[in-house]
Amino acid sequence: MFFEVSNLTKHFEGLRAVDDISFSIAKGEIIGVFGPNGSGKTTLLNMIAGLIRPTTGRLVWKGQQFGREKPHEIAELGIVKTFQNPQLFAELSVAEHVFIAAHLKLKREQGLRRISTLLRPARHDDALHVRVEHVLALCRLADVQAQPAASLSYGNEKMLGVAMALMCEPELLLLDEPATGLGQDEIRNLAEVLRDLRAHGTTLCIIDHKVGFLAELANRAVAMHHGRKIAEGPPAAVLEDANVVEAYVGRRHA
Repeated sequence: MFFEVSNLTKHFEGLRAVDDISFSIAKGEIIGVFGPNGSGKTTLLNMIAGLIRPTTGRLVWKGQQFGREKPHEIAELGIVKTFQNPQLFAELSVAEHVFIAAHLKLKREQGLRRISTLLRPARHDDALHVRVEHVLALCRLADVQAQPAASLSYGNEKMLGVAMALMCEPELLLLDEPATGLGQDEIRNLAEVLRDLRAHGTTLCIIDHKVGFLAELANRAVAMHHGRKIAEGPPAAVLEDANVVEAYVGRRHA
């Protein structure tokens, strides 16, 4: 199995933020995780990325259990997470952000020699230039690569966060609310980019409040409520599940 979550639980004192969740992700799949506010989606992603340690349960990556590693060590394994609001340097250009994000890739390949590469952009090797250009094109950022981050639209800010994550060459990319705050045109652009990422070999796990966006994009959906998994399967079937309908509109209206 490519990736597996088994009986994962996270307690915060008396609160079970994630309660005995299990599911798997196949290589090349797009899986969407959705649920009402407070259902435990972000906590789930943060545990996978190493930002929070599980209380109990197992995380398995390519047959090997993990979960005690630090976030950067999990990223080195090939599991990389984006954030709802990427932290950007206002005065740096889009391209400069993407070059900086090459740190993890260079660390694997060059060790301490990467510092000279990052501090002297003119001496970047050809392969790194090609990688940056590829990522900028893939994320539809080539036309704004010279612009400072401060001038970007909110949609392009979020896309830059995706581009920076891609420079780490993830095999599994975890996306935290990528469509939140975007307009319809930006959401369509985002969906095209994510489909392209899958076509280029990246497996995606996406959490979002925009159920329609996930339903059109994902191969499979997992619905959560009060920390528990309440449905799993093809997105259309999950959206029609009685437990999911009740979670969103309430028992009386369901």
